Amino acid sequence: MCGRFVVARASADLAVELDIEQVPEEPIPESYNVAPTNRIPLVVESKGIRRLELARWGLVPRWAKDISVGVRAINARSETAASKPTFRDAVVKRRGVIPVDGYYEWRKRADGTKQPYFIYPEDRSLMLFAGLYEWWRTPEDEWLLSATILTRDSAGDEMKNLHDRMPVFMTKQDVPTWLAEDTPGDQQLVSDFADRAATVARSLTMHPVDRRVGNVRESGQDLVSPVVED
Repeated sequence: MCGRFVVARASADLAVELDIEQVPEEPIPESYNVAPTNRIPLVVESKGIRRLELARWGLVPRWAKDISVGVRAINARSETAASKPTFRDAVVKRRGVIPVDGYYEWRKRADGTKQPYFIYPEDRSLMLFAGLYEWWRTPEDEWLLSATILTRDSAGDEMKNLHDRMPVFMTKQDVPTWLAEDTPGDQQLVSDFADRAATVARSLTMHPVDRRVGNVRESGQDLVSPVVED
């Protein structure tokens, strides 16, 4: 799964790296401890125009009666996303990419405690998650954009030893196909991208970090600094 991640790049940098044509006026909130319900960067494509949006992390489907549904939908299992009512419409026509600088995962230890790790590309390049998004009409008659991160079984010994689930990673070369409106959105597409994620996963590195990352009020850059595991 993915429950915390890092967003440190400005929208202008993301625009250059991902060929984004439109960016929001509001700057992307920099955070080294992005948590569910926070606003996150989301790359989408509509009518051939690639845009960067800010979305609420935790997908709220159009039929939801309450925004709280999104708290339970920060991740979507790639194995079932195309058939689950919460995600299936988004698989067909509302696929997005979530650009991050790395993410955190917790390893359960023999004594029952959990040690957080920071996972990231060794060259510090941009990390990309396959995502889904939806627009939800609020009680105030406004539109809320929300998103979820697709996940799959962990690949590679190092990732498996950390946690049994991981995000569906993608490369920049994969982005056009995933975002294209004429790409058939079905379970086969999701499964294909989940399979590709294994190659990206094997190129990642990780190190233990301070347990302060478990506190949503902590968001400084020092959270990604390596520590010596007890």
